[in-house]
Amino acid sequence: MDDNLEETRSENSGQVKNQEFGDPELNSEPEVPVIPSSEPEHEPAATPAYNTAIPRKRNPKRLLYLIAAVLVILILFFGVKKLIGGSKSPAPTPTPVAVETSTPTPTESASPTATSSPTPNPVDKATGLDRSNLSVAIQNGSGTPGVAGTASDLLKGLGYNVTSTGNADNFGFTDVTVKVKATKKNYLPLLIKDLSSKYTIGASSSDLSASSSADALVIVGK
Repeated sequence: MDDNLEETRSENSGQVKNQEFGDPELNSEPEVPVIPSSEPEHEPAATPAYNTAIPRKRNPKRLLYLIAAVLVILILFFGVKKLIGGSKSPAPTPTPVAVETSTPTPTESASPTATSSPTPNPVDKATGLDRSNLSVAIQNGSGTPGVAGTASDLLKGLGYNVTSTGNADNFGFTDVTVKVKATKKNYLPLLIKDLSSKYTIGASSSDLSASSSADALVIVGK
């Protein structure tokens, strides 16, 4: 029994010591166990963002008025357009005009124009003299216009080389006077023969001046 009392005392003394020295384990309050809740924890739901602008309410009557106004404008537009288009007289349709095409007819070749007679052979067959080698000047000694030209045509037609025509120093010549240069005297008989076919030869000589521009001189008189 004494032993039990001593143990009790020792325990009490130990508790007193622990209280005096402040044992943290003994002085601290016992921890209360946390009992987990049976309900699941939910995060707070995110609050949806609302548009602060108040939506405008559409007026159905106003929409109907707008549609009706558009329809009226369209009807008026097409009606006026139709009236304007109907007032214009339609353009006359051009009638095709038949164009007569002339059939080309073969053109007849033009008849050949009369050409000057070919120049005869100026070479005299009897003497062999070439008339083109004799230059001749013709003068009017009668005063009648055109006589020199007539004689010129005659001699040119025979092949003579007529270089000039004009008036003589006087108009007192009768018949035809024929003169040739001495160097061409062999042509004198031939020239007289050719002129005799149309004219009467009055005088002839081979004493024509050497300074004369032509080889022979023919003066046509009355």
